Amino acid sequence: MVYLARLDGAVIAVDLGWWDAPRKVRRALGELDAAPAEVTHVFLTHSHRDHVGAWRLLRRSEFHLAQGERAAFTGERRHSGWGPRVVEALKATDLPRHGELDIRTFSRDTAYVFGPDTVYAYVVPGHTAGSAVYLVRGVLFLGDAATYTPWGGFAPAVPRHSDDPALAARSLHALWGRLPAGRVHYVCTAHARCAPFSPAFLRDVEH
Repeated sequence: MVYLARLDGAVIAVDLGWWDAPRKVRRALGELDAAPAEVTHVFLTHSHRDHVGAWRLLRRSEFHLAQGERAAFTGERRHSGWGPRVVEALKATDLPRHGELDIRTFSRDTAYVFGPDTVYAYVVPGHTAGSAVYLVRGVLFLGDAATYTPWGGFAPAVPRHSDDPALAARSLHALWGRLPAGRVHYVCTAHARCAPFSPAFLRDVEH
């Protein structure tokens, strides 16, 4: 999933997809009557290949990600989950080299203010070393910190794709108390499953 929004004085993206990502991002920007050059900020939940596909298209933007993810995003460190390691051995991901992008990192929960809008960033390590989630206009974008399957419902990060599954589950559990009261209305995984933020959701994702 790629999320794009026009905020006050900015166009932002949360994650950048994978297959055919540049074309899909262009099409979505067209719905906002915006061009790639107008995207000012990209917020990455993590740097697995299915989240960074359109980075070249938006290379003039500021890229925001957790400090712990920077080295993986620039190819200086590999993810340790066995799923990503196998895939990378078959075909390496096209990643930016050090210094190729304007990368801004955060090491703790951070707020980015765009006029009346605020993008809240939260560090939730485990799925990757620097996984993060973002709250934008009442929607919490969980990346792969949570997942959904038709047979199992919501759950923490998929173990085979995660650097540290136990840490991922703890980070997700610790997240709920850090969110601003009353400002989260929906939660979305990175693979296009959304649900109301409710006690029922919390019960599902914790089990």
